[in-house]
Amino acid sequence: MKATEDNELKIITSSDLQERILEKGKELFRLSDSFEDGFFSAYRLFSKSLLFLENRPLLKLQAFRFADLFPSLSSLSSIARYIRIYFVETPTELPKWILLLLSLFLSNRLSSVFVALGAKVGIRLTAKFFILGRTYGSDRKKIIARYKNGICSTIDILGEAVLSEKEAERYISEYLLLLEEVSKDKELSEIRGSQFPGEPTGNVSVKCSSLYSQLDPLAHESSVTHLMEKLRPILRSAVSKNIFINLDMEQYETKDIIMDTAFRIFAEPEFQDYPHFGIVVQAYLKSSQNDLQKVIEYSKKRKYPLTVRLVKGAYWEYEMTQAAQKGWEPPVFLIKSETDKNYEKCSVLLLKSYPHIRPAFGSHNIRSLSSAFVKAAEYSVPENFFEVQMLYGMGNSYKQAIRSLGISVREYSPIGEVIPGMAYLVRRLLENSTNEGFLKNINANSKDRERLLYLENPKSK
Repeated sequence: MKATEDNELKIITSSDLQERILEKGKELFRLSDSFEDGFFSAYRLFSKSLLFLENRPLLKLQAFRFADLFPSLSSLSSIARYIRIYFVETPTELPKWILLLLSLFLSNRLSSVFVALGAKVGIRLTAKFFILGRTYGSDRKKIIARYKNGICSTIDILGEAVLSEKEAERYISEYLLLLEEVSKDKELSEIRGSQFPGEPTGNVSVKCSSLYSQLDPLAHESSVTHLMEKLRPILRSAVSKNIFINLDMEQYETKDIIMDTAFRIFAEPEFQDYPHFGIVVQAYLKSSQNDLQKVIEYSKKRKYPLTVRLVKGAYWEYEMTQAAQKGWEPPVFLIKSETDKNYEKCSVLLLKSYPHIRPAFGSHNIRSLSSAFVKAAEYSVPENFFEVQMLYGMGNSYKQAIRSLGISVREYSPIGEVIPGMAYLVRRLLENSTNEGFLKNINANSKDRERLLYLENPKSK
């Protein structure tokens, strides 16, 4: 009898929790509507244009293949040639009248140059939505404007998986220059001091694969040792300038290398008492809860808690392809809803670890964020102890809505050239054009948006 009563209580409690999550999600949607950009805003028009790819899977595949290939095309004639190969000679759902015009323009040498030039300009304009700028110095005013609007930043230098040590040394120099530029920005310092008390001088995210060209899971110890050597000057500079350093996670094969590097280098005497270090956990990995538990146990031994940026993961297609090629079990969940469920379980682990971990919820999924906010209140985690991290160029109205609730928002703001940043750009385009992606949220009507607040879509009656 007692067991039956306990089960009924759990069902009622769970039902009440889900109801509060739904209400929080509806509140965020309502608030975001009040901050929505005008119908003719640049991002809204861009979002609408991406809808052209919806329900056209072959065209979308070719578009992303072309974008991925674009950095290797050095001339307008080569760009025109591959436009023909990808969009004229390869069957897609491209409307016949567009296909006819494209064939006509590409058949003429002069007009094909204009087609290629249009594609080049289009890709660079698209990059401007997701890439902050070429350098911090040249585009710092964008970050200043975001801080004035209540949105903090973490800056990332575009580029990953370098092929040589010469290239790696260049990236290390770029990170050191970035730290120097951020620390000397007096205007940013004044805004931060007045509006964001307690915020470090700056916040930088580091891609470890850009610092060492020989990261290899089969040479784990050597990879960790060399990566630590590459990181020390960056961390020393950051500590001397009071700048937050976050180590990004990338492909699964380097996950354990980066995690072990973080555990070892953050424990070194010159870094062990520094309060501004963070690491990433990817919830689409089946190992993520175990990984997170290791980070929590490690952080409990530190004087100051680590920050954990909890993301779902941006390399799903890559991980699936790698696993298929090598005949391995995929390290990622195969279904998006399983990743969503796991993200919420990881969120609970983070919140239950208070005050030993500072959670940073990296997501544009309103259901995932609503769940985190409700459960933070459930576990009495203060709103000033956690933050939300979102991507630069995506969902400004949602960022403002979250800020209006008194929760800190930080933008992941990449800087660099378009060419080395093309892999990042393709991942952002994929996120904005999938049925589950953020673009669906921004363009859905209120009834459809409400369905997004369920872990699994409610069955139609």
